[in-house]
Amino acid sequence: MRKSSVQEELARITGMGLEEIQDEFVSLAEMQRHIMPDPERLTVFGNYDIFGMTLPTAVVGGDYYDFVDLDGRFGLQGRMALVIADASGHGLVAAMLIRDFNTALYTAISFESHYARDTTKLLFPKINRRMFWSSQPNQFITAFYGELQLDGTLRYTNAGHHSPLLFQKDGIVSLDTGGFVLGAFRYPPVDHEVGEARMEVDDVLLCYTDGIIESENPLGQDYGSERLKGLVDGVRERASHEIFDVIVRDLAEFSEGVGQVDDRTVIVIKRQ
Repeated sequence: MRKSSVQEELARITGMGLEEIQDEFVSLAEMQRHIMPDPERLTVFGNYDIFGMTLPTAVVGGDYYDFVDLDGRFGLQGRMALVIADASGHGLVAAMLIRDFNTALYTAISFESHYARDTTKLLFPKINRRMFWSSQPNQFITAFYGELQLDGTLRYTNAGHHSPLLFQKDGIVSLDTGGFVLGAFRYPPVDHEVGEARMEVDDVLLCYTDGIIESENPLGQDYGSERLKGLVDGVRERASHEIFDVIVRDLAEFSEGVGQVDDRTVIVIKRQ
């Protein structure tokens, strides 16, 4: 369908003019930015150096990340939550799914922190029920949720997301304990399990979405997780925002002008 025909059909369905539709997209983009941290204002938690940013392919995107002050907002002392998620698809549909995920996330955290004092064990089962009813067939969300304590303990659960990488002195640990993606099953075949890791001084935690490792060069080759591991392991002594900058520059060098086709999100946390 030609661009003009798509615009006419969109205007017919919504009952709005094209300028009104554009204004609505801009408003939606602003709303999406407001549910995620401002990269210009670094999150502060204990002796951790923290940075995150999402780079959408369009006005709105299907990637999401957040840092949640569990101490100040939910009374769980000395803890911060980190979350990264990726909705299937792109653009407006994915953005709407992410908005529902954000609402379900905070509702579930509030419930679990009040009644169980543990936000990890039943968090994803509660979110999954909401996402199942919000999703269309073949829609789902991958997500990783971790609860970081001041002493370096990290309890987490992974819902089908690319495993975050914990760069330690003796090697790299993949944080893959968890279960199925969210929203695909009304009743997932297995429960989401909770894993535990520990961040020591100078350890680096890297979380990312598939838009990073599935970026292609002109030959159709993927950037890949092994290149990402090697790159970050070589610059792990740098600050978190510098590590992010190194990743972005290396992606541009690898892609050699091939445009970005998927949203890209990265979280870097370093224990100082």
